[in-house]
This record gives sequence, structure tokens and C-alpha cells, in this order.
Amino acid sequence: MPETQEATQNETRNDPAFEITEVNTATGEVYVVIQRGILGAIANQLKSTSDKRKGASILRKLGYVLSDCGDIQYGGDVAETDIDPNIVVDVADEQ
Repeated sequence: MPETQEATQNETRNDPAFEITEVNTATGEVYVVIQRGILGAIANQLKSTSDKRKGASILRKLGYVLSDCGDIQYGGDVAETDIDPNIVVDVADEQ
């Protein structure tokens, strides 16, 4: 195996699995950006959370929503999810 390829395989990724991009105190909204590679793992962990408490049931719901988002990210049909098709866009931000 060439040295550069071996070195690349042994390096760890330094980009975060998720990032908070905005906390809007006026609307109470928090925007979370989750990297595609970690989306499924987060969704599965959240979906398996016990639903005996209100907070846990909200996390479980988040897990199911993230799972649907992951399906869309990997080319799934929006119509097969509970995600509103109007919020699914394929446009890069122009800043």
C-alpha cells in the first residue's frame, strides 16, 4: 500500500459530527447541522431511547425525523417520509 494512502487511512477526521449554526432567541429556534455520515447513527440512538418520560419521547421523535432526513440525503423519496416536501431544497446558500 502506498505511504500516502496508508497515512490517509490512519488519520482521523477533524470535522464535527454536528454543529449549532444559529440560536434565535426571538423565535426560540435552534438550527443544528448534522453531517450526513453521522445522521443514521444519531437517529438510531435517539429512536431507541426509552419513552417513559416526556423529554425522552421528544428525543425519540427527533430520532425518527432525523432518520427520515437521512433517507432523503441518501436519495430516498420525500413522499415516503413525514417530511414536508416544501422544506427540502437543493440550493446552496448565496452569501
